[in-house]
This record gives sequence, structure tokens and C-alpha cells, in this order.
Amino acid sequence: MKALIVYASPHHGNTRKVAEAMARPLQADLVDVTKEPLPELSAYDFVGFASGIYFQKFHKRVEECLKAAAFSKEQRVFLVATCGAPLGNYTRKLEKKLEQKGVPVAGVFQCRGYDTYGIFGKVGGIAKGHPNAKDLARAEQFAEKLMGQAVKK
Repeated sequence: MKALIVYASPHHGNTRKVAEAMARPLQADLVDVTKEPLPELSAYDFVGFASGIYFQKFHKRVEECLKAAAFSKEQRVFLVATCGAPLGNYTRKLEKKLEQKGVPVAGVFQCRGYDTYGIFGKVGGIAKGHPNAKDLARAEQFAEKLMGQAVKK
């Protein structure tokens, strides 16, 4: 099983930390799409799209990659979000886009991340210290669960 995590983490590295934690059990390649081109996705069985949340949306570059991607029926896709304020499911919009493409979502992971974006910067940020060790352990467990699903197939 070959895995890839496509991510954007330009501010505090929150999403990068979570992607790295997930990459260990998945033995996944990591691609920061704000710095590197998107590789050919057909080479991967599992593809994750991960981003911090900016005004309730994924990073623009991650959304563009997901929108442009063509998936095979055998591929499994998962979504990952880091956010300062956990006010809902920030992956829902992308889940719907994947549904429209006929791509089932294998799983969704969301955790808090230090946030100084927009107005939060004026108050020193929110969710300081996140993602913390507990968040990263949950991310790793999420990835292990994805691996378990792949083995059962």
C-alpha cells in the first residue's frame, strides 16, 4: 500500500506536524503544495489532503489540487484539518466535492492548531500549544486505523 499526504502549512507548521505524525504508520510521502508540485496521484492507494483552516476553508492550494485531481475507484481519500477554533466540521465542503466525483472518503481527522490568522493575531492567538502530544498521538492512531481498513480489504 502506497500513501501520500498533500498538505499546506504556511504559518505555524500545525498541519505539517499532524501530517508527519500520520505519515509514520502510513509510510506516506509528504508534499507541501505551497512549495512543491503535486505528484501523479495514480501512483498512490491512499491520498490525504490536509490543511489549516482559513475563514472556515481549506488552504486555496489544497482545494485546487483536490478539485483538479482524478481518482481511480481503488483509491481511498482522507481529509485532515487543523483549526484554532473547533466550531464544526471544516471538511464537509471537500467531502461533498469528493462525493460529486464519486470518491468515498475513508476518514476525516480534525484537531486544534495554534492560530494567529486574521483577528486572532491581534489577541496573541488561540489554541496555543496545539497540536500537542495528545493531538499528534490521535493523528497517528487515525492513520493506523486507515491502515487497518486497507488490510481488511
